[in-house]
Amino acid sequence: MVLMFFNEKSCESESTQDEARQAMLSFIKVCRQVWTIHRGATLVSEVRLEDVQIAPGYYLQQWRNEPRNRDAWQFMRRVLQRKAPLSGVLPKPPEDQESVYCFEGAPVLGLAAAHLMNSTSLAVSLPSAPSWDASWLKVDYELLDEDHYAEGSADVRHASSHAHVTEHEQWIRDTGAASATTGTDLWDKWTELFPYLQFVPGVEQNLKDLADVAAPSVRDELLRLNTAAETWRPGESEPAWAVKVVPESESRIKLGLVNFTDLDGVKWPFSLHVRFQPSPGRIHFRLIGEEGRIRVGYIGRKRLTDDVPRRAR
Repeated sequence: MVLMFFNEKSCESESTQDEARQAMLSFIKVCRQVWTIHRGATLVSEVRLEDVQIAPGYYLQQWRNEPRNRDAWQFMRRVLQRKAPLSGVLPKPPEDQESVYCFEGAPVLGLAAAHLMNSTSLAVSLPSAPSWDASWLKVDYELLDEDHYAEGSADVRHASSHAHVTEHEQWIRDTGAASATTGTDLWDKWTELFPYLQFVPGVEQNLKDLADVAAPSVRDELLRLNTAAETWRPGESEPAWAVKVVPESESRIKLGLVNFTDLDGVKWPFSLHVRFQPSPGRIHFRLIGEEGRIRVGYIGRKRLTDDVPRRAR
């Protein structure tokens, strides 16, 4: 899961209300872009966003209630997962430890949390000042416990614009997928990990029967197929493949070895396939051109029967 930690300092500016309105719209676009890449992304803040002041005397709750902003707010309210406070997702620190994180000399909470959860975190800010126009931010920290003192600085992954999210896109994809380590995980999280793929009913059992050793390879191949489907444009005969895709042999098609029950309850040939490890793993699928989607019909070992000639396998 990707955690987006809200940088509360990006609200502390002398912006006018009009500038704050535009900054909020840009911020929501950033959140939506991250969510589009990984639909399990969660926005975490110290206080409810509605209680944040985004310009002097102007609160996000006021912005939210303005008719012109209601459509934009629907994404934040109905789609994006949100959590508060920060402590709800952070590991509990040792009782005898104190820490202070600062950015350009000012204490920060959201950026501190992003550093503490570095492997899964992305700090996000309103584009309210030049300081936030960077894909990485440097924070200074001091750590103190009963018998030890340490200080230093660290880089925090950050986004406040479309370009920043694009720079971190591969990391977002990889981080979102990393938590899926079994076939059951892949099925439970498929809407988050593979939103541009479709799966026929039989694939659920295929994944639940999948050996754990094969899950990372299957996950990676499905991610590549999802990327291909995401960038497939109307009018193109097939996606731009980021993985080796091959059709099944005519002899195996005629033997019905790649026929699987589709969403309509009818068996169709799912000839196209990619391989996964350990061999001979296969992911069979077909292209749904009118929807711009890839429909997966089978995930498992290459299907063989005793009466299939070896040359046809």
